[in-house]
Amino acid sequence: LNSFIWGPDGWLYGCHGVFTHSNVGKPGDTDAQRQFIDAGIWRYHPTRKAFEIFARGLSNPWGFDFNDYGQGCATCCVIPHLFHVVQGGTYHKQARPHVNPYIYDDIKTIRDHTHLSAHGGARFYLADVFPAEYRDRLFMCNIHEHAVLTDVLEPKGSSFIGHHGDDFLPTNDLAWVGFSVEIGPEGGVYVLDWHDQNICGNEVKFPNSGRVYRVMPTGVKDKVTPDLSAMSDVELVEYQLHSNDWFVRHARTLLQYRQASGTLNRKVVHQKLNDILNTTSEPSKRLRALWALYVTDGLTKSQLYELLDDADEHVRAWSIQFLCDVSETNAFQPEQDAGWVLEPDVLEKLAAMAKNDPSQVVRLYLASAVQRLPFAQRWSILQGLVSHVEDVADNNLPRMYWFALEPMVPEYPRESLELVMAGTLPRLQEFVARRLITGDGGNKKLNQVQKAEVWNGLIKKIAKGGMATALRVSDVGEGGVVEHAVFRNELAVQTHPLDRKTPCVLSKNQLTIPEGKKTLLKLRVSHHPHGDWQLRVIANGKVMADYVIGPDTVESDEWLDVSVDLTEFAGRRVSLALENRANDWHNEWAYWNNLELVTE
Repeated sequence: LNSFIWGPDGWLYGCHGVFTHSNVGKPGDTDAQRQFIDAGIWRYHPTRKAFEIFARGLSNPWGFDFNDYGQGCATCCVIPHLFHVVQGGTYHKQARPHVNPYIYDDIKTIRDHTHLSAHGGARFYLADVFPAEYRDRLFMCNIHEHAVLTDVLEPKGSSFIGHHGDDFLPTNDLAWVGFSVEIGPEGGVYVLDWHDQNICGNEVKFPNSGRVYRVMPTGVKDKVTPDLSAMSDVELVEYQLHSNDWFVRHARTLLQYRQASGTLNRKVVHQKLNDILNTTSEPSKRLRALWALYVTDGLTKSQLYELLDDADEHVRAWSIQFLCDVSETNAFQPEQDAGWVLEPDVLEKLAAMAKNDPSQVVRLYLASAVQRLPFAQRWSILQGLVSHVEDVADNNLPRMYWFALEPMVPEYPRESLELVMAGTLPRLQEFVARRLITGDGGNKKLNQVQKAEVWNGLIKKIAKGGMATALRVSDVGEGGVVEHAVFRNELAVQTHPLDRKTPCVLSKNQLTIPEGKKTLLKLRVSHHPHGDWQLRVIANGKVMADYVIGPDTVESDEWLDVSVDLTEFAGRRVSLALENRANDWHNEWAYWNNLELVTE
């Protein structure tokens, strides 16, 4: 659990890592009343006392923040580092299957570049002392590069492309482990350095060396930070226009607190916030007023309805979220058909927007909102959403439409097929068919023959040339064989030993080694961020290689290239066994990227 941050909507947001299992509820709640999470972004409302899973997936996300338009982004370890995170989204997951087995295609990274594979911290620079080009850039630490980096988000469709901004602060200290970033009231960038030679924290070598740095432009003087808690309500409203979002956020939180405690001058505050909303031309400042109105209970349903026709796509989008956020059914409770319903006129309006609104950002918020609605009210909105052929290549939209439709398919098979066949998105047609074929037995385990076929097919994806033919995997342990489209910037297939004494084995029999040439078996392997394993290569019963694959042997915790000389078997047939053996029985997952036979 990390990265606690107030969202612009008045909820407290946080990250949850993939290797921790939590069943969240109030003291005394039964398991049925609790919400399970093993990876994702969650949120908690301070006055409603409501906990929600906001998004599922990711790895160990060590940073989460909102940009100038309230769009959330997370930074991650191991998997691709940058994700645009939206309500109801299910994202690329580092390990273990998704909680919902019918996701089929999770939302992917928005990055267009790679760094070394471990990031920590995330803060958009929304202050006023750095050069203008840094405004709304995402600052993050890269643990293996021992640096602070920035990314620039370029809007694309409903989401963004994350371009590399710059290597903002490289260091020359291999024990420098930046892991959290904050922006201060004076506009400086604060960086937490836990400072240790062991990057992954398995062994703390310097227990008393943590430190915090501040980065400021040369020649900029410190300013006295005013005590916002001593400010009047009107002064806090005026801070919604400040050039440093530190003041904007803290002032908004104080306004929310005063509203909750009954001390807010509601009439004056709401009048001034509405003035900003209605007269300010800058979209991000209008959004600040909208958010402050929402957290102080200053928006009526009729006002939100009118804002659905606003000229700015972000105002329309946030108005959709605020209209539907009162539902107590969140996106990840599909078995609970929402008891709350939209008023008929609002439903009709949202359905019309789904069909006619030109903004993919608006359609993204509709796709999030529809997941909170009762099944009966989803159809008309989904009909409009799936009619947009221009959404077919969008990183979010087809997947989000599926997440909203999927729980309804078993109960409404005919209607689901008619919906997607009348639409323009082929993937949805494929997903509905798959879901119907799977049926109620979708959660049943595959039989052993089916498992072997699936797992052998996955293993072949990392083998090149003739190595893929008749390649087999056996004695697979925890988690099965899992394909990762991106693990440490590469395709990977994951395995695990069956138990402490029984290795998982990749085997290939009757492999002919050519005469007159040097023949090498080449492997590319990696390890779990908090574990290691033993790689043993056996040819015709002879151990040809024996390695421990872990943080101490793999440079920068990335990939290890292994070459095994098989020339002594020239002219003969060889039976190969590549063993994923347990080392200390602590996260013994093996990650395989390449397997090939090379003759020289």
